[in-house]
Amino acid sequence: MTDWCDYDKFLLMASLAYNLSPKLEEYLQKVESLRRQILLTPINPKTELRLRWEASLQRVFWSLSLTDNPLGKPEMIRLISQQGIKKIGKDQKEVLNYKKALDYISENWQVTSSPITFATVKRLFEIYAKAIPTQNLGSINSVRKEIEQTLGYLQTGNENPVIQAGIAQIVAIELSPQTDGNGSLARLIPYLFLYKHGYDFRGLLVLEEYFRRDVVALKSAVTSVKHNNNLTLWLEYFAYGMIVQLEKALEDINKSRFQVDLPASFWKLNERQKEVLLMLEQPGARITNKNVQKMFGVSQITASRDLAGLASLGLVFVHGKGRSVFYTRA
Repeated sequence: MTDWCDYDKFLLMASLAYNLSPKLEEYLQKVESLRRQILLTPINPKTELRLRWEASLQRVFWSLSLTDNPLGKPEMIRLISQQGIKKIGKDQKEVLNYKKALDYISENWQVTSSPITFATVKRLFEIYAKAIPTQNLGSINSVRKEIEQTLGYLQTGNENPVIQAGIAQIVAIELSPQTDGNGSLARLIPYLFLYKHGYDFRGLLVLEEYFRRDVVALKSAVTSVKHNNNLTLWLEYFAYGMIVQLEKALEDINKSRFQVDLPASFWKLNERQKEVLLMLEQPGARITNKNVQKMFGVSQITASRDLAGLASLGLVFVHGKGRSVFYTRA
């Protein structure tokens, strides 16, 4: 497993320059057009819930297919939907923790004025990489200065959020080769910048698929940065990838096209779950297993099943561990 490499091997901070080429400008305009279309297209709530859930699954699957994780999509579906999983090993934990990292971004970084800091990146690393025994915080702490410099550079200018996301990813890649925990972290970081500026695209963007489907093109785009000492070709590649994936998402919306066949019961909420969601609509509301037991006069097992079902659908976020676990509205 590759650790974060010595930053002196590639003085990336000296090569953050890029040109707003005609092609890049065209791509950015196309992304904006697709963003408006996705935001303004009416979607049935049940359809949107299912599309968002599938997009989350696809992010996990395509990203981890770029690592050594041997799990196939069917097993990942069972893990994320919490159906029939008896044994949780390293590979299963990696899937669940990558999903938790995505949830962290979705919960904390949608349209916010808060700056993305080293602590933010470190938190992502902690959530995801704790599933990988040979990863440790020392590897990310060793490049704290370089990360802070990059984050400062990105957040003091007025660059388009797509440009910020693309630069953030290539910096993460060059700080660490795109393998295992560090490579996955590099694929998570762009979402921080996109979500922060309202570019969540209703949770339907799956950039990881674009990277995985043509690894040769990905490697060529990464190599172009060192070869040209310029980010333009990489940013063109990155922006075009967003177009490819957003066009796919828009087509899925318009055709109500699903890729995962789960039982209808998985998507159906019982009356208790509906009431829990209504309660959690209140600002700052949270709920625990004991709260559900008292509210509805049900057992601990039934309350756990209700809350786990809401979590697996992406309708609530899970916080804490053990007896301190509580839930908030997604």
